[in-house]
Amino acid sequence: MSRFPCRAPTAGVFISLLLMGVTRMTAMPQTLNDIGRNLPASIAGWTKAGPPVVYTPQNLSTYIDGGAELFLSYNLKNALSQKYKASGKDDMTVDIFDMGSSYDAFGVFAHSRETIDSSVGQGSEYAAGLLTFWKDRYYVSILAYPETPAKKDIVLTLGRTIADAIQGRGPLPPILALLPPDGLSPASVRYFHHYIWLNSFHFVSDDNVLDIGNDTPAALGTYKKDGVAVVVLVVRYPNPTRAEAASARFNKDILGGAANGLHETKSGRWTGLQRRSDLITVVFNAPSANAVRDMFARIKK
Repeated sequence: MSRFPCRAPTAGVFISLLLMGVTRMTAMPQTLNDIGRNLPASIAGWTKAGPPVVYTPQNLSTYIDGGAELFLSYNLKNALSQKYKASGKDDMTVDIFDMGSSYDAFGVFAHSRETIDSSVGQGSEYAAGLLTFWKDRYYVSILAYPETPAKKDIVLTLGRTIADAIQGRGPLPPILALLPPDGLSPASVRYFHHYIWLNSFHFVSDDNVLDIGNDTPAALGTYKKDGVAVVVLVVRYPNPTRAEAASARFNKDILGGAANGLHETKSGRWTGLQRRSDLITVVFNAPSANAVRDMFARIKK
């Protein structure tokens, strides 16, 4: 049974009541241990269920079985989990991941997002009792399931409190700026530096045919072209030599050795690769060869 009165207070009064429980969290120090100590002891009837638990890259899989690989591939430093309990069996879990850089915090957040919302932190998404957001080098997840209107208000208020207390804002990965904005679906934008995520977003090969690694920032986005979803990938290499080798392998393994870097697939769609110095652009699923060339021309090195 809910501990809130049956007669709901006005939105302004309700939010004020929630904020009373989190006002002590005014300046979050930038270490996870301090974050844990400064999380509010109680929030509108929810209280901490013991101390926070801190995880490292070595033991994160004991907490997120099967999901730790995502965070490890984005260079996780450590993570903190704090549970809150209310009446009955309800609980709420706050997970805060220190990714070491704003680039990787954004990368984890954008990995599976489906909407664009900036109401919490530098980007957020809320659905069915789960709030995720990023700010500076932190990725934050707050889950209170099953969802109720009261829980949603608490989750969003706590999220904004944590976000406001994180000092500073982190920059986006610079490579994102290479994706032309016209026609781009903002929610489709991904950032990564592990080849497995390319295959997750758009399957290319079981092998790392583009030699994507920790030193090759990559961005991917989807565009609508003649009613077709065209996928554009840009990868920055540490030097032109690496980019040239990756280009040659992709051309051999994926494009069938095409002399002009363009290949028509069995489905009648086109894939193309262009290398300019240390930057590779790949266009997938284009409706025509000209559509590939047009996208190449829009990429500003």
